[in-house]
Amino acid sequence: MQLKTVALTPLFLVWAMMLAAQDKTPVKYGKVSPEDFKTRYDIDTGAAAVVLADVGSSEFESGRDWFIQMYKQHRRIHILRKSAYEKANISIELYVQGAAEETVSNLKACSYNLENGKVVETKLESKAVFTEKVDRNIVRKKFTLPAVKEGTIIEYSFTINSEFPTYLRPWAFQDVEMPILWSEYEVSLPEYYEYLFLSQGYNSYHIKSSKDSRKTFSFNMEGASSASPSRHVSVTPGITTHRWVMKDVPPLKEESFVTTLKNHISYIEFQLSAIRFPESPVRNIMSTWPKFMEEMGKDEDYAGELLRSNNYLSDEVKRLTAGVSTAKEKAAKIFGFVRDNYTCTDYSAIWKSQTLKTTFNKKNGNVTDINILLTALLREAGLDASPVLLSTRSHGKIYAMYPIRSKLNYTVVSVNADGEEFFLDATRPFLGFGKLHASCYNGPARKVNASADPLSFEADSLSERSVTGVFISPDDKGRLSGHFQRQYSFFESYDARSQIREKGQDVFFKDLAKGFVADIELSNGKLQELENFSSQLLVDYDFKLGEMDESGMVYLHPMFSESIRSNPFKSENRKYPIEMPAVTDYSYSLTLTLPDDCTFEEIPKSAIVKFNDGEGIFQYLVQQNGNQLMMRSRLKFNRAWYEAEEYQPLREFFDVVVKKHAEQVVIKKKKHDPELPLTDIITDRRRGAPRRRSPLSRQRHPARIAEKRVCRAARRTGVR
Repeated sequence: MQLKTVALTPLFLVWAMMLAAQDKTPVKYGKVSPEDFKTRYDIDTGAAAVVLADVGSSEFESGRDWFIQMYKQHRRIHILRKSAYEKANISIELYVQGAAEETVSNLKACSYNLENGKVVETKLESKAVFTEKVDRNIVRKKFTLPAVKEGTIIEYSFTINSEFPTYLRPWAFQDVEMPILWSEYEVSLPEYYEYLFLSQGYNSYHIKSSKDSRKTFSFNMEGASSASPSRHVSVTPGITTHRWVMKDVPPLKEESFVTTLKNHISYIEFQLSAIRFPESPVRNIMSTWPKFMEEMGKDEDYAGELLRSNNYLSDEVKRLTAGVSTAKEKAAKIFGFVRDNYTCTDYSAIWKSQTLKTTFNKKNGNVTDINILLTALLREAGLDASPVLLSTRSHGKIYAMYPIRSKLNYTVVSVNADGEEFFLDATRPFLGFGKLHASCYNGPARKVNASADPLSFEADSLSERSVTGVFISPDDKGRLSGHFQRQYSFFESYDARSQIREKGQDVFFKDLAKGFVADIELSNGKLQELENFSSQLLVDYDFKLGEMDESGMVYLHPMFSESIRSNPFKSENRKYPIEMPAVTDYSYSLTLTLPDDCTFEEIPKSAIVKFNDGEGIFQYLVQQNGNQLMMRSRLKFNRAWYEAEEYQPLREFFDVVVKKHAEQVVIKKKKHDPELPLTDIITDRRRGAPRRRSPLSRQRHPARIAEKRVCRAARRTGVR
């Protein structure tokens, strides 16, 4: 037994040493060897840059009269391609509040290049560091690493000295562009401060540990009065050090149908919940929504001015509401005035940038400036209006249970009028009354009132529907001519109006012709409901298709400009959910009538595909009656949000859609009987059945009529 113990002990020690080496931070500042310049990384062979290590820490130290916080970061990146040169542009954000501000110390930065087998370093000069003021609370230190080229390794490190000890910086273990070989964050917390740890992501930790210790802090505490001397105080609280490490983390690349990768990246952040000083009652820091909204409602930099009399608005309100009887009409008039006369300068801002009166007179401001002004005008008209705080889709989700100010970035307005509640946003020039921009539909929101009424703007509550009708028949010369009509969905209408305002109608119709997947001559373009922002835009135009070639064959894509030409889901796998902007229903109908001397050589077959028992459906219905072809395509989803586990079925579903939309109609010119005189052919044509008038000449809404006709045809053939 003793021999076995002696034999195993060295092996055990070697194994323990190997584990310890694996757990150790793999880089030290300034230590770069020629072996570090390898150019291939198996984790992502196509990466333009790789983060070799990203190491950070936050700990508490003794300040002059209380705790201060020291945040340190050391990052090393290997630049592999020119497209990653921008990674050498570094920005460090510092927080400022009144006279207190964070400062940077021990800033070091260096570039390393391999020349003739030796590592050559180029250090950053101190004069190359610039300071930029972002807003009242944020200042940036900016610099660019020197001597960067393909193959350069860059690294930098710094310390932030913070007078805001209770704010712990978050940490991202993952990047959206670069793989990270080693990402480490260590936080040491004294027992006086209690935090919630909020983590997210789909990668597991290589190391997740904590250990306890004690540390002595010394302060010079001011006396209770000017006559009382300051006193020296020392405390020795328990310290818990948390360490998190992830290895070989691939980039989280953006795909179709995602609000923001901020919601899914591997990430940890902290929220102070309570302070527990010795011999003192527990001080709860975590606010409730009603308390938070009470503070926001009184804050002069948010809604505080709404509590005061704003009489300078009265004349404008009287002018706008003169002769208007209902509350809804008053609200609509005031909303339209602000929307059409004020320009938004920043669509992501929780605080006002100026006073209410300045916004009123300047006629511009950020999203909060403008919508707080709208609230004030509505209240001046005697209406029940309140601001609403939310987070836009690109900003990330908020926590529904408790407020975190940094999670909020957008203000809209709630107004009650004639027994209904309407939500308004006057910062978008093409939004109708009672409509919000698609970016606002990101889940929970809260009204800024005494009870902090909870609201929810879910993408599943939006229904986006468009209807398209295309009618093609031969003209007097036998050339295929058609009419196109499309009723855009609401958000498509918003985008189209923006494009038309920016580039004009001529460019808009030229762009439509480019997307037709065929050579066409477009004419008689018309836009209906262009200025009625509460209605969907209706677009219609005439077109002529190209001439038949010498082979006597024509190949048409019957979906024309409305086809889905590629699968939006490119990756083989996906770890995060599918977040569509709305529930959708897109219908397309085609009626194609051929000249008498042509025939259909080949037409697509009908197909119906269902996703998840009808939560999604794709219909592709085709019916031929002699020289006339009727076709209908419909793509409908009853949900906007899908789990990651549903990705593969959705991807396969869209594969079918893309393949069917790519199918062609083949038209062939009939061969004439050589024994039949040409005059008889002409006579036969003239005596044939009269050509039917185009449905366009008889129907006011051809898109919907065509849809009904194709459905009737489908029912006759037993297709549903």
